[in-house]
Amino acid sequence: MLIQNDYFDLFVQEENVILRLKQIGYPLKSFDAITREFPRLKIGSFTALREALTEQGQEHNIGTWLPPIEVSISSNRMTAQLYFNITEKHFEENKQQILLEAEQLLNHIGVIHGRKSLQDITLKSREPILVAVGTEPVKGADAMITYMNIPERRPVIREDGSANYYEMNFVTPVSQGDWLGEKIPPQEGISGTDVLGNRIPAPRGEDAKLSFDRKSVSEVWEEDRLVLRASHGGALEWSDGQIRVGKQLIIDGDVGPETGSITFDGAVTVYGTVLDSYSIHATGDIAIEGNEGITNAKEIQSLEGDVYIKGGIFGGGETIVEAKGEIYIKHANNCKLYGKEIHVGFYLLGTEIIAERVLVDQNRGKIIGGRIEALSRIECAYVGNRHERTTILYTKGIDKDAIYKEIQAKAIEVKEHQQTIAKLEQHAAQFAKVLVGGPGVEADTLNKTKETIKAYEEEIHKLDKEIQLGLQKIKTAIPAEIEVMIQAYPGVVIQIGSKTSTLHEPTKGRFALVDGVLNV
Repeated sequence: MLIQNDYFDLFVQEENVILRLKQIGYPLKSFDAITREFPRLKIGSFTALREALTEQGQEHNIGTWLPPIEVSISSNRMTAQLYFNITEKHFEENKQQILLEAEQLLNHIGVIHGRKSLQDITLKSREPILVAVGTEPVKGADAMITYMNIPERRPVIREDGSANYYEMNFVTPVSQGDWLGEKIPPQEGISGTDVLGNRIPAPRGEDAKLSFDRKSVSEVWEEDRLVLRASHGGALEWSDGQIRVGKQLIIDGDVGPETGSITFDGAVTVYGTVLDSYSIHATGDIAIEGNEGITNAKEIQSLEGDVYIKGGIFGGGETIVEAKGEIYIKHANNCKLYGKEIHVGFYLLGTEIIAERVLVDQNRGKIIGGRIEALSRIECAYVGNRHERTTILYTKGIDKDAIYKEIQAKAIEVKEHQQTIAKLEQHAAQFAKVLVGGPGVEADTLNKTKETIKAYEEEIHKLDKEIQLGLQKIKTAIPAEIEVMIQAYPGVVIQIGSKTSTLHEPTKGRFALVDGVLNV
């Protein structure tokens, strides 16, 4: 029996707490004092208690009678908690005996790892007390990949802010057997332990894949790591997400009568110059390291790479320099340059350029005469001269409407091809039904139909790629602009898109289309 009063009897029956109501009228809130007096009493629900206090003569199960000490282990077995269902007074009067019983209960349940001392705990009746914490497993280190550093093709910036295009590590030569990269494999982790002493396996580190060209780079195990080494000498390259060694042709002198014009599948480095009327055609990067640059050379062309001409160009109206990537030059006189980006250290004089971006040194770089056409940006310090020499700067920008029309036309073409394929497949199915083995007209027709279907499928795949490329262009399009940092002279023509203006007064600034109007 727990309580007997004028209103009810409260007693324990097995693990249940029973309330027998004698008289209605006992306040529900007054029951809080009873639960504080008996911490082992856990009310099941206040709805049940309310009913028990309103139904006279009835017995109600209002809760459970908890053990004086409880242990709760988390679902992942990484923590153990003690609950003391006793009053603080009883705990302080019997502390050592209670703590001994708690230790014995933990031992009985099997909590053996990460145990904390119970001597210094502060009793919190019915509140959890953390008494054991497991050791978390430690994941192993991920695979670590390192590649040989490929210097970024950037000019050195001087103290005054100008760019030095005369000294660049344009080509990185490697010899057979040179180290190009390595992978330290993922490591095993450190196992953990839960509070019950069970081992918790540790996850191994994440693996990673070395990305390299197997035709020019070999991989070998060396001690504890996988190492990449050059299979042959050449020029270090990073292409299509892979490190590779491209073929390299080195000319210690000039390209001229002794060598003839050069055509090479790989990178070409010339430590002299390219003489009058001679050419270099290469698939890889082209570097012309001579301080005097090139004079009246016929053509310098890189089909897949970049071009670097340390000393600049005197073109005589004949020289053409073309790169799929970027062109780096000190200066250019009376020549034609075609590339993705053109980087100029000093000046452009009477030069024709077509590129995506033309970047002439912003501190002192000059553009005088000629026509500079860029897709998105032209920048320089000066443009034109005091003699008002006609100089045309033109940025096209991306015509989104035209690209949308092309995409729509291609989408219609894809749909037509799909309809044609569906009809051809129906014909093929009919031929297949009547075809009875062996060669014959029907078999030839069926094979030709299948070949036609395949050709249409390949065309659809090509059109799909073109559509995705067009959508990407629209998504990444940036406004076309021309920026002159110091001086633009009269006679300079500024054209952005279809809007054109000829300068009549000296000016400078960033020119662009603002609400369809050229801000010159």
